[in-house]
Amino acid sequence: MCGIAGIVKQNLEAEKYSLLVRGMIQKIAHRGPDAQTHYTGNDFSFGHARLSIVDLVDGNQPMKEPGSQNVIVFNGEIYGYKKIKADYSQYNFVTHSDTELLLAMYQRNGEKMLSELPGMFAFSIWDETNKKLFAARDRFGEKPFYYAIGKNGEFIFASEMKAILSTGLVEPILDVESVQFYLRRLYVHPHKTIFKNIFTLPAAHALCFENKKIKTWQYWNLPAQHPTLTLGDAKEKFVQLLDTAVQNQLVADVPVAAFLSGGLDSSTIVAVASKYKTNLTTFSFGFEGDKSELKYAEQIAKRYKTNHVILEEKEFDIADLLVKMHSIYDEPFADSSNVPTYLISKLASKHVKVVLTGDACDELLAGYNFWYRRIFHFEKANKEADVFALYYKLMRSISYRLKSKLHNYYHFQVEGFSDKQKFSNALELHNSQKDYFKVEELASLFSTSIPANGYAKMTKQKLNDILNEDLTNYMPGDILVKTDRASMASGLELRAPFLDKDFAEFCISLPAKFKMNDATEKILLREACGHLWTEEIRGRKKQGFAASVNHWLKIPSVVELKEKYLKNKGNKIFSVLNYDAVNTFYQQDNNKTWALLNLSMWMESYDFTIA
Repeated sequence: MCGIAGIVKQNLEAEKYSLLVRGMIQKIAHRGPDAQTHYTGNDFSFGHARLSIVDLVDGNQPMKEPGSQNVIVFNGEIYGYKKIKADYSQYNFVTHSDTELLLAMYQRNGEKMLSELPGMFAFSIWDETNKKLFAARDRFGEKPFYYAIGKNGEFIFASEMKAILSTGLVEPILDVESVQFYLRRLYVHPHKTIFKNIFTLPAAHALCFENKKIKTWQYWNLPAQHPTLTLGDAKEKFVQLLDTAVQNQLVADVPVAAFLSGGLDSSTIVAVASKYKTNLTTFSFGFEGDKSELKYAEQIAKRYKTNHVILEEKEFDIADLLVKMHSIYDEPFADSSNVPTYLISKLASKHVKVVLTGDACDELLAGYNFWYRRIFHFEKANKEADVFALYYKLMRSISYRLKSKLHNYYHFQVEGFSDKQKFSNALELHNSQKDYFKVEELASLFSTSIPANGYAKMTKQKLNDILNEDLTNYMPGDILVKTDRASMASGLELRAPFLDKDFAEFCISLPAKFKMNDATEKILLREACGHLWTEEIRGRKKQGFAASVNHWLKIPSVVELKEKYLKNKGNKIFSVLNYDAVNTFYQQDNNKTWALLNLSMWMESYDFTIA
């Protein structure tokens, strides 16, 4: 796990660009505190900040291929790389690193190497023979890759935008459409950045820079469904693939630990990891009051005899952390769980360099009950005659009066038919659930026109379609941005076994009936791994990792921030948003207030122009 940066320009001035790349790497040295190194050729200069995980002695980068002039900088981990190396016996490996494997794969297969490449990664290879740069990003977007064209035609790339901006070769231009999307979702769209002239390589995409031209393409697509599989067969394969994923991700030349929230996902990862690693260290974060999950985490820690470390909410200053978040994220980002994620990462980094997480299980197996339950019943309602709506309404009324446990069941059936009347498809319904600022609210904030929808026109009707939408939008735009920046700010590598290529592809291909039904969600996970949890954990409801912004926004030091950033008419935010409209949300002390506060704080931290 590392930070990468580079500049490509034909006949570049070696001394000048080498200094610029050194500066870029210093800006992201937190990603790789163990070493910062550089290499400059005739047409490129690469830099690398290393967090030493594999091949501690010989794995330094930029790495030059023996016998050729090809050079690579690589951020990530290629899980199971030792098995893949066995297929390259003709290649003269001189290190034990997964980085050199990428050079071998490129030598044999060129750009087609991506079809067989597992793991999380963002890398750039300078191909000296063909005078081109080849770059790629992993399938789900675990590792970041930003790029821009400099004022002299330079191709500039880095793991974080702050490195690109440090060169002085790019004068950032604010993208107002990205601001609009951020206010809808609290994060910037995963195919864009907050700036018009700095770009992100989307997940599962590759890039080639040759003859001053950029070409990008998608090298991987979500797999099709496998409807004929039985639940029993699916359960067996699920266990085998998850075990393999966890085993592969435990491989490192340094200690590996795990985050443990006490939820189903992290509890499963800890249980499986404990089969292969004794005395596993686990880390938990405890919110104040009834949001705390510590008792569930402690149950799993006790069951698997882990070395358990706890961080509690009362131990930090939220106002100071809010200021810090803007130097970490480079873009406005208002998912409040970034704060506890940063704190627990900072805690973990004092003990280890690598931590396993339970991320992505919710998107793969319909774990967000508060979102996906409505989608499930919307889909079901579309398959039933409208006469059933009357029956469900009657039964809901009767079950409510009898205080029956079936009341929730009938309530969701009724809600499905209600949504059927309001929304033309499941994606439209899902967007309505996930948007924080609605179209009419955005229209009041912006002087420019707001599109009525703001999303592509689609006719997605099924739960699996919505899960795939979140895997390709919410996951790389929010969850993986949050975890990458929060962890790498402290030089910590996070690994997500649920995003293992083979395991994730298997889950994506499963029919929705293995994920959610009228009674529960994450059906296959419960069937395959329920015996690994305590009885209390098996029966608990889904709880997210987000903090209570309603509480935080009332803390005196945060109130001062609100006053400073949302009341001063001279602040940059009011060059884009209407002052009076912003202040209608000032006192609400909810996610809308939080989003506006974070936006204004970010704007005051960066210099940019508005086109």
